[in-house]
Amino acid sequence: MKSSNKNIYFKQIFEALQFNKVIVKKHQHKLDEGEYNKRTFAQKLGTHSGVVPAILSGDRGVTEKIINNLCRYFDVNEAFIRMGEGRMFAENEAAAEPSFFGAANILFSAIHATAGDHISDEALAEEDIRFGIPGLQGNLFAFNVKGNSMEPLLQEGDMVFCRHVENSKYLRRDEIYAVYAEGQVRIKYIEMEHDAYEPQLKLISHNDIEHPPIYVNANQGVKIYQVVHFLTDMGNRLGLL
Repeated sequence: MKSSNKNIYFKQIFEALQFNKVIVKKHQHKLDEGEYNKRTFAQKLGTHSGVVPAILSGDRGVTEKIINNLCRYFDVNEAFIRMGEGRMFAENEAAAEPSFFGAANILFSAIHATAGDHISDEALAEEDIRFGIPGLQGNLFAFNVKGNSMEPLLQEGDMVFCRHVENSKYLRRDEIYAVYAEGQVRIKYIEMEHDAYEPQLKLISHNDIEHPPIYVNANQGVKIYQVVHFLTDMGNRLGLL
């Protein structure tokens, strides 16, 4: 069984699309514009028809590809399918096929991911810019990595793309996060620990031989962002720059 909360949210979305007559019981040649049967719905999600019932029954997990296509083609609120938060569908937008090629949804910060004075959605610094990359949706933050604490997975000069984590209960030990704490931004794995007084975040490096864990108070203005994608600085890795 690969069932998770995402399966539950997927089922709720599927049932809502059925209720709204987006998913209907029709043969493909009888479908009206904006209608899907189970087969064409699966095709729109980039998978085959057997996957959808497997997700609904909890036998298969919801993949990143399916999440992206749900958000892109069916106007699903990404926070809902991931965490069950907010409205199921985005407000005041048609469930169409928007293009994300020109969407400036990524905020790049000139602050390196190992030190800096902000990683937030507050006022932008003059050196910060916004841009978009096809396939990367939602409000994201981008940073250049500095240092070797996450080698060989991430190296200096790589760019990471991060999404804000609203609730620390969704942290996973095998995911990488950007953590803003104590005036610094660090790219690490995270474990939540509880002592006698207050919760602590244990920040763990991939290169843990050279970089021992760092502990920060989880209640002291900490902001956490999940690394959802990264671009390799091949010029530096190949010694060309």
